[in-house]
Amino acid sequence: MTSDLIDYLLTYCINKKIDVKFTNKLDESTPDICYPKHRKIIINKNYNTIISIAFRLAHEMSHILYGDSDAQGVYAFSPLSKKFEERLAHENGIELIARYVYSDTPVENRNYLNFMYEFGLPSSFENTVSDIVKKI
Repeated sequence: MTSDLIDYLLTYCINKKIDVKFTNKLDESTPDICYPKHRKIIINKNYNTIISIAFRLAHEMSHILYGDSDAQGVYAFSPLSKKFEERLAHENGIELIARYVYSDTPVENRNYLNFMYEFGLPSSFENTVSDIVKKI
């Protein structure tokens, strides 16, 4: 599923004119980066995190698609940040993925805990994931 999901997200980016680059030239402490005003995302394949590349990509896409491009020039992936812009990107990233994953799944068959496990999301996301998975 992850490969299909990434293909879906990349096609979505192409359709929305978002430039995505994957690199393995950055060290493991360098997070993914998003430049909303320029509609560019850099995904660091070496980044040391259990959070999936698919979620990280959806998160960065959300900064461009749903964020305020003038609010901040650059965003670095930060799963534990309490900033409004980061929480909004988490929520919209979850929704982007959940709409794809659960497009043909009745609400009663959706398991938000499996979703969290599949994408390596921390327990602090539990309420958000549960709410989004139920509502989409």
